[in-house]
Order: sequence, then structure tokens, then C-alpha cells
Amino acid sequence: MERVRLTHVWSHDLGIPASMPYVRPLLARGWDVAFVCPPGEHAPRAHDLGMRTHPLAMRRDFHPPTDVLGAAQMIRWFRRDRPHIVHTHAFKTGHAARVLAAACGVPIVIHTVHGQPYSLETPRLLRAALVAIERLVSIGVDAILVQGEEDRRTLVETGAVRPDLITWIGNGIDLSRFAPGPRTDRDRREVRAELGLAHDEVLFLSAGRLVREKGFLELFDAAARARREDRRVRLAVAGDIDAGKSDALDPAVIARARDQGVMVLGRRTDMDRLYAAADVVALASWREGLPRVLMEGAAMGKPLLAADARGCREVVRPPRNGLLVPVRDASALARGMLALAADAELRRTLGEANALEARERYDIAAVVPRVTAVYDRLLAEKGLA
Repeated sequence: MERVRLTHVWSHDLGIPASMPYVRPLLARGWDVAFVCPPGEHAPRAHDLGMRTHPLAMRRDFHPPTDVLGAAQMIRWFRRDRPHIVHTHAFKTGHAARVLAAACGVPIVIHTVHGQPYSLETPRLLRAALVAIERLVSIGVDAILVQGEEDRRTLVETGAVRPDLITWIGNGIDLSRFAPGPRTDRDRREVRAELGLAHDEVLFLSAGRLVREKGFLELFDAAARARREDRRVRLAVAGDIDAGKSDALDPAVIARARDQGVMVLGRRTDMDRLYAAADVVALASWREGLPRVLMEGAAMGKPLLAADARGCREVVRPPRNGLLVPVRDASALARGMLALAADAELRRTLGEANALEARERYDIAAVVPRVTAVYDRLLAEKGLA
């Protein structure tokens, strides 16, 4: 058996660190692993481990010049590298890569759903159009991996994908990093001092790409409303402006949020320390797959506040571990913030429930073998094992 060649296709170089738990065991088995993604700071990490990276010009929004160039690049890499498996991610890039990999004769094409752009609640005409696209791009696909149960149900009930192609894998985090421990109290003191927080201020922490669909406009509005009633309420957000998305937040919006007291921290590599400093972890997304920010917050023993959206409600299950509020409802978010800020005992109870539950539900070590099992099964079925 020749060395198995696996190529991951991502719309952002953040896919490289996200893939690391999954590819490290394969490298140990002698697999050849490559990434096709836009250039970025994470490529050296792949190179250090002996993996290759190929640049991708395709943007996340509709942009014909880079779309054509990106498609040509993918065809080039697929034909040159001749991977046994192409594993695609994200929406637009994942759609294009699936079709092109199958057209180039790649034996195994796999796609992971990180949050469908539609649901059973989406208006009928829009849903029908998106389902038709999903059917088309999935014609040559051998497996669809879903992180959330709601995404699985949506794909099946809309007829977008055959049920036998779908495998639920869940999502996981590094529980050795995201867990209360001896350093937590020290990190909390240090980070809160760095942020200039008073001891009685209640810090709500959110993270993600600074785009509208992540609900940051509503979250900024909610924080301003809550702070008018309780000056102890503070909001911090970690994440970059995603210039490749058409709904990226305007810098003027971010400047106004800062003026209203929101701490916009940019991209951070010390999220475990930020969680330690937080009193509540919040996420106002309109849709998710299975959101890491909520899982990480839960594992750190924090109460959760989230929009009642797909993915979020698979992590937040009131009244056990947090509060859910209607999607795109800043007023409801503000009420949730005020309720949690006013009740330290409620925060403690919810956080303790989360810390216990996260050990059972969100261990990345349980998710990785599910993905590897799909690879191995398809390699055997195709006679490539």
C-alpha cells in the first residue's frame, strides 16, 4: 500500500490549527498531509510537522476574478498531488472543492459541515434554492460529516443529502487546556488587571470573527443597554475583522462599541486566560455548527448566555447550564446579561454544571477517532487500504 495522501481544503488558514488534533495521528501513521487555504500565519506550523500548504486565492464572498483563480489553483493541486482523500470545509470553498475534487478523479471526497447556511426554519424559497445547490455539489461526495444533530436532521429532512452519506462526529476541545486548575485564579487576577476591571465588575466574554452573523451588533447593543441599568456589566470580544466576508463589521461600528465601553481585543492566543477572567461566556450567533466558544467556556466552568440558534442550543440547555434568548434580539440579550450580573449564586451553579458536563461531552480525544474511522472505512471500500 502506497502512502495515503490527504488534502484538507479550508477558506482560512485558521483551518490549519483547527485540523491539528485530527492530522497528528495520521502523520504518525505515515500519511502525507497537505492544506489548500489562503496564505496566513499558520502555514509554518504545518511545515514544521512535514506537511505542505498550497495557496488559495478564493475569497469567502462572491468575487469572480478570485473565484476563477481559486478554482484553477485547486485543479492544479488536485492533479499534481493526486490525493487519495480530499476533505473540504466551509460553505463556498467547500462547495467548489467538492465538485472540483470529484471532477479531477479524487477517489474519496469528504465534507465537514461547520454550520449549515439554512435550516428547517429558513423561508421556503431560499431553503429550496440552497437545498438544490447542496444536492448538486454532493453528487460526487463519499461522506458528509456533521458536528451538530440539528444540521444532520436538516440535511435529511430537506432531502439535501442521502442519510447513508451522513456521519455525526460532534465537536471537541482540548480539555487539558480548557479546564479550571491551579493557574485559573492567578490568570483571572492578571487578565482582569490588564483589562482594567474592578473587582465587582461582571465580565461577559465573547469570541469569533467580527461579522454580523455572529450576532456582534446585537451583543454590542445589549451590553450598552445593560450597562445603563447596571454599571458593573462589561463586555469583551476576541476576534479579527473578517475582511473576506461581505458582512464584516464596519470599523466605525467597532469604534462606537469601544466608546460605549466594549473591550475589543482582536485575535487572542490566550483564550484560556480570558475565560478564566470572565464571569459569563456569551455568543449571539444567528447559526452555528457546534460552537467552540461555548464548549470552551463550559469546560472552564463558566455560565453561558447564547442566542437560541442551531448549534448554540445543543450546548446551552436551560435551566441547567445557561440562558437562551431569541436570535437577533438585543433587548432579550440585555435582560439575560442583567439577570446573570445580578445573581452570583446562579452564575456559580450554572458554571459548576458546565464544568462537569464538558468532561463528558466535549473531549476532542473522542471526536478524532470518529473522523479517522470514516477515512479508514472509505479507503477499505475503495480498495485503497
